[in-house]
Amino acid sequence: MRFHKASLRVEGGDEEEVEEILGVPGLKGRRLNRREALILDFCRQVAIDAHAVTDQQLEELKAEGVSDAEIVEMLEVVSFTSGHTKIVDALGIDSDPWLEK
Repeated sequence: MRFHKASLRVEGGDEEEVEEILGVPGLKGRRLNRREALILDFCRQVAIDAHAVTDQQLEELKAEGVSDAEIVEMLEVVSFTSGHTKIVDALGIDSDPWLEK
């Protein structure tokens, strides 16, 4: 989580936004619109258990204007990020010093 907070801070975000995006109860939905929340929930589900993704989730995304191509792109990003994180964790690679601020 430290990496995400530092990265968002570099992009001009604040701690509250990070907490919301990570799904802290009570904050979710304050800044995210329905489309963003559905995308976030879908990506979180894919990362946790891709086999549990439902047709209803896909239908809701499409109803919010998310295209098939965008869904594939989300899957690619989640897959790459998950794989990269596992490699970094397995090798015990420390984060860059600028992320520790």
